[in-house]
Amino acid sequence: MPPVISVAMPETSGSYADRRLGAIGRARELSVLWLDQRKDVPGRARTLLAELQASTAEMEAALGSALAAKDILVVGPGQQLLEMAYFGVRNQVTGIDLDVIPQHPSALEYLHMLRSNGGIRTLKTVGRKLTGFDQTFRRELERQAGAAMPRDLPVVAMDAGAMTFADQSFDCVFSHSCFEHLTDPEAVMRQIGRVLRPGGLAYISVHLFTSDSGCHDVRIFANRREAIPPWSQLRPQFKDRVQPNSYLNEIRLDRWRALFTSRWPGVAFRFRPDQDPARVRQLHELRAAGELGEYADEELLNIDLVAEWVKPG
Repeated sequence: MPPVISVAMPETSGSYADRRLGAIGRARELSVLWLDQRKDVPGRARTLLAELQASTAEMEAALGSALAAKDILVVGPGQQLLEMAYFGVRNQVTGIDLDVIPQHPSALEYLHMLRSNGGIRTLKTVGRKLTGFDQTFRRELERQAGAAMPRDLPVVAMDAGAMTFADQSFDCVFSHSCFEHLTDPEAVMRQIGRVLRPGGLAYISVHLFTSDSGCHDVRIFANRREAIPPWSQLRPQFKDRVQPNSYLNEIRLDRWRALFTSRWPGVAFRFRPDQDPARVRQLHELRAAGELGEYADEELLNIDLVAEWVKPG
């Protein structure tokens, strides 16, 4: 069986290093990330596991079968490879990413990473490894899941918009919070349609730019947002306060729907809503003040758009 793949995209996505924050901005970002990742590891693992279990249930319902013994392609697996590890317990997995993802304490791997990904990405990864955060989080995730997860996962450097896999290679393609970083998501959709087998499932979760956290400022994720009012990226008077940590294509909800529907007729959509009860009140206040009137509630109050498409047999 071909491996399950996580995809990173060299020419169809913006690099982490493309977003220039300057030395002070990057140092501040690293500090926020460091403090945030040290907090409540069991709680963070519990949240991730619940999200992956919910996605698995939705994928199984769409497929009409258990998510086991499948060939899965994961698009944009990230440096920790946690989604790949989770799916790899019962399936064959492979990841493709533009970034180099070192999995061993090898000077050559990190030198390659430095040349490819840049100093900031390398520094963040080395810091997580040296402090033991990655290992601690993985162990906690395994403990809560009740299963040992595979190491040495196959990750391939590949442009997701020009995949080299043969036609009909995979049973599933999974992607979480990657498509918003692509400069040409339609090209990636075409490739996914090509490499999926008939009856196979594409399960794509997009973090909406129009959600409150859609600007990808790490201070929001760390709940340290005193200087970042709600939906700052959509409000001209506050846009200069936002510090995105990566390239964002800023595609809005209607455009995402049109793109997915044009490439994948019959695609189904679902939302992951913002769970903060204050968000509705804040939106009501802003609308009363004459702001955000050009945006629909569903694109402001939902964090993720999930597209599910079963390739016709």
